[in-house]
Amino acid sequence: MTKDRILIVEDEKSMAKQLKWGLSDAYEVSLASHASEALDLLNTENPAVVLLDLGLPPAPDTAEEGLRLLDEIMARKVSTKVIVITGNTEKTTAVKAVSLGAYDYHQKPVDLEELRIVLKRAVYLSGLERQVSELKCMVGDELQFHGMVATSQPMMDLFERARKVARTDYPVLIQGESGTGKERLARAIHALSERSERPLVIIDCGSIPENLLESELFGHEKGSFTGAHARQAGKVERAQGGTVVLDEIGELPLQLQVKLLRFLQEGTIERIGGKVPFAVDARVIAITNVDLEKAVAERRFREDLYYRLNVVPLFMPTLKDRPDDIPVLARYFLDTYSREIGPNFKGFSASAIDAMMNHDWPGNIREMQNRIKRAVVMAQGDYLQPHDIDLDSAGKAIVTLKEVRDAAEISSIRQALARHGGNISRAAQDLDVSRPTLHDLIKKHGVIVQK
Repeated sequence: MTKDRILIVEDEKSMAKQLKWGLSDAYEVSLASHASEALDLLNTENPAVVLLDLGLPPAPDTAEEGLRLLDEIMARKVSTKVIVITGNTEKTTAVKAVSLGAYDYHQKPVDLEELRIVLKRAVYLSGLERQVSELKCMVGDELQFHGMVATSQPMMDLFERARKVARTDYPVLIQGESGTGKERLARAIHALSERSERPLVIIDCGSIPENLLESELFGHEKGSFTGAHARQAGKVERAQGGTVVLDEIGELPLQLQVKLLRFLQEGTIERIGGKVPFAVDARVIAITNVDLEKAVAERRFREDLYYRLNVVPLFMPTLKDRPDDIPVLARYFLDTYSREIGPNFKGFSASAIDAMMNHDWPGNIREMQNRIKRAVVMAQGDYLQPHDIDLDSAGKAIVTLKEVRDAAEISSIRQALARHGGNISRAAQDLDVSRPTLHDLIKKHGVIVQK
């Protein structure tokens, strides 16, 4: 197995040899005694981590040359982590080094075992950040999943299944928690299919009042009901030749499940008030955060429709279940929002990475996007800190007044849904809001509807 490479920049030969001897069992170690030599090795060997003594010639009694080199390393190699090792005891020197981007700071004499622990983590994070750089080239080329960035094995497996199913016209059922990117995956499947030049029509089955949902899906004839002043094509018909995405399919009433099943079986639909079925060629992708097997067992979802939709099931993992993607996605969103909003941050501090790795991410990717976008607008300095993304050092969310209000909303919604067995219409009446409003709140907070 190839060892990770590190560079030790130290002008004291005895100290340099001691560090090399202590670390060579785990790493490929290179030595440099001054700044110009270090920069040459940085370019030719591309080390994961630099152990940097700030007291370098021509002024070894000051930190000036070391800090200058640190700044240049950060400008050249963003993924390279720099661990400062120095005999300088001034606190201002440590603050300056960290503000320039140093990953960690150790005073001489160095505790080798402690250094090994810090070094292992720094090498790991450096590798993840390099993967981000590689992904920037891959996303538009090999992955082509409309901004769905990942390096974890669960997501690689999911992408491969999505590529395969995109070549077919089979119905697809995408399941997963709110905020995991189910709709984005549906868009990717359409974009990779032979139908990509035809319409992609998305309908949220939970946000439309039940009395209007059939017309939205299948259309109506003139005069078929009060207010039907003209013939209207439904969303399924508008997807002719393309793809129709049925979001929150678990909210589809039973009578409409029958019509959808007929369309999947026969490829025909009938408008409200119509008398003659007609053919529509549209591929169906269904999305849900509801346990449809449980809904089938409770006779709230037709078993035959479930099996017709579930030809190729795709499960979106939660962000907590794909921890390798957390720093990769964080860097991707930081770069994206820095370009859109500014300013251009250099990255996350080590404590911010640790906080994100320890956080549970109940809102999944949507939560991460919101935290980082807010940080890009409000934060100061070159590196985002835990408090910038509203986390403490242990990864727990910092409670704000807004979060208190959100928590109260979530609690009320969950209690109402529990009282009414997951029935959104009755829960909405209980909470004195409309069904679409309750559905929007469920989606906003990522509440899982247990039925």
